[in-house]
Amino acid sequence: MSDVNEEWVEKLGAIQEQLSSLYAEIESLRGELKTAGRKADFQAFNEPLERMARYGRLFSDIHLSWTEPRD
Repeated sequence: MSDVNEEWVEKLGAIQEQLSSLYAEIESLRGELKTAGRKADFQAFNEPLERMARYGRLFSDIHLSWTEPRD
């Protein structure tokens, strides 16, 4: 990892944690909306959550590429 700044890895890790927390909060809100019978509002969060999940996977892949030992 000599060519990747350790600070970058830490910042990316912090972003991943924030994204995960935000995702969980939105999922919680979706649950409340579903329970309240607000189907349209509940469904409005589908696309943003799918995008957030893709970003999470992308950030995870970047993190792995920065921290995995290279041959």
